Amino acid sequence: MGRGIALQLQAVHGVEPAIIVNRSIEKAVDIWLSLGVPRDEIVVSDDPRLIQIAVEQGLACVCRDFTAALSLKEVEVLVEATGNVGVGARAALGAIQAGKHVVVVNAELDATLGCYLAERARQQGVVYGYGDGDQPGCMMRILEWMELVGFEVVAAVNCCESVDVRATPRECASVATRMRTSQRVACSVADGTRMNLVNAIVANATGLVPEVRGMHGVNTSRKDALRDFAAVLEKTGVLEYAQGDDFKSGVFVIGRCSDWERVGQYCDSLKMGQGPDYLFLRPYHLCHLEVPISVAEAVIYREPTIAPLGAPIADVVAIAKRDLKAGEVLDGIGGCTFYGQIDTVERARGFVPCGVASGAVLLRGVAADEPIPRDALEFPPGDYVMNLRCLQETLFSTFQPTPPYVYA
Repeated sequence: MGRGIALQLQAVHGVEPAIIVNRSIEKAVDIWLSLGVPRDEIVVSDDPRLIQIAVEQGLACVCRDFTAALSLKEVEVLVEATGNVGVGARAALGAIQAGKHVVVVNAELDATLGCYLAERARQQGVVYGYGDGDQPGCMMRILEWMELVGFEVVAAVNCCESVDVRATPRECASVATRMRTSQRVACSVADGTRMNLVNAIVANATGLVPEVRGMHGVNTSRKDALRDFAAVLEKTGVLEYAQGDDFKSGVFVIGRCSDWERVGQYCDSLKMGQGPDYLFLRPYHLCHLEVPISVAEAVIYREPTIAPLGAPIADVVAIAKRDLKAGEVLDGIGGCTFYGQIDTVERARGFVPCGVASGAVLLRGVAADEPIPRDALEFPPGDYVMNLRCLQETLFSTFQPTPPYVYA
């Protein structure tokens, strides 16, 4: 993802990558080589003074230490795309403290700590938000448009071909190769965890909520989606997902408008149906290709594409993937010990969020498909992610959050 974003930034007029930060220097160097930069013109250093001179001269830069990159006045935005909660949080907080805008393409991070990071950004007068192109950004574009034209949101829906909560990283090896990603990332997609994380991001930015833990997951087609969702849902303003061959990717929103004079007769003549429910589908999400839009919005308009409203509205609970025994160590998102399911913060209270579960030790057994209680776990001493999560929970229990999108 980081590689794709860097390549796309270089292709967009008015935006360009200055420094590529990676633990593996050779991977970062390879990106610049792909952009046509000769190897002897690539500066590799963690010395802020050297990087400063190189950037001023328009040279390509690579470093391992993100703090070195954040010290440069020319750098306006950090794009964080590691997929790792701890690494992503350190980088995002470092950027916020340095007065830089932050665009993340890291669903694991945003669903776990995004509310805290967004509030810190507002206090510092900078922008924090999730990148366009991935499902949260795509869904937010449709939702904003629907609000503008006066539709009620029935359901915001993520699309997937299928979900297998028993999926393991090894079983996802061939898919990972095709996706050019890790087995864990491929597994988090296959077992539904990533989809639930993505929908939690939308929940925290809009107030939409899942009707039940993990959502219903409606097997349907484009032709029958309105009918099938109507048969399942008991209320409006919910988050859901659709399964089936017609929905291998993308997002859609079911909107409702009963005004025949203003909407119905025109939608009917334009082949949208007679309503009052209408399906607005974007059958693709382009991930890295649209991230530069969010970068530009942060700098020019000082607004995020999508960001938490304030206190968390939804959480993603870790659910045992199999029978777990006391003494086992949870292996993290996309692993063999748990999958994640979205729920409201009220219903999720007392259970461990999947974004903080990695490395925790079970104090007692948990049956397969049961949510893992937080008090059934022992966390490593000084666990950075867990400490930040506790800060987030304390923060929103003690004060009124800063109004969103208000920057100095």
